[in-house]
Amino acid sequence: MGTTASLQAQPETTQKASRTATIGSLVSSLLINGALPFIIYVLLKNYTNTSDLLALVVSGVPSLLESIMGLLRRKRIDLLAGITLIGIAASLIVVLLGGSPKVYLIRESFFTVAFGLVFLLSLLFPRPLMFYFSRHFATGNHPKNMPWFDSLWQYRGFRTSMRVMTTVWGIGFLLEAAIRSYLVLALSTEQFLLVSPFVIYGIIGVLAAWTFFYSRQGRKKSEAIRQSLIVHQNDPTSQNA
Repeated sequence: MGTTASLQAQPETTQKASRTATIGSLVSSLLINGALPFIIYVLLKNYTNTSDLLALVVSGVPSLLESIMGLLRRKRIDLLAGITLIGIAASLIVVLLGGSPKVYLIRESFFTVAFGLVFLLSLLFPRPLMFYFSRHFATGNHPKNMPWFDSLWQYRGFRTSMRVMTTVWGIGFLLEAAIRSYLVLALSTEQFLLVSPFVIYGIIGVLAAWTFFYSRQGRKKSEAIRQSLIVHQNDPTSQNA
């Protein structure tokens, strides 16, 4: 019975709380990393003599403040904050090197390409990168919930799903980088800031929706296996065989 019990899904209340937190996080991220940078850039360009590059740097302040506040709340660097800080560090390097606005805008594409390649290369390791991302969201990044998620690795179906999702997200990140690079070269800075959040978050949204439905199918299969095992163990005929 220990094996079948361990196949049980995360409590429904925890799942709902995790989904609500994820949706709230995405909406907040769209506002902070999409709407605010565009508004700040437009105001600086229309009402000051600020250069394009400096306006872009200042427009990234909301993202920086969000990361700092997150670090102060959690008292540690988590996965998402670490990614944001790496992007900010790359931005500072571009500024110090005297890069152009186009280079500044396209900087995240370099990071996204690297990130996609890291996803794909992680398939060569015992646990792919999507395992750690999934654990971050599924457990709310709470240490007490992590052993439950870690225990799922013993099941073949779970391991397969993690590797499939890692592959899809790795390819998705490479696609996002290609589209972002094209937009930077084809649009003006103001047009890019206006359009890119919807395009980029659209790609992420499609990947997230696919992940949700793919994971739900996996949970249904796991539940069917669990029920089958329970029936088998409770069947006197199978036990006497």
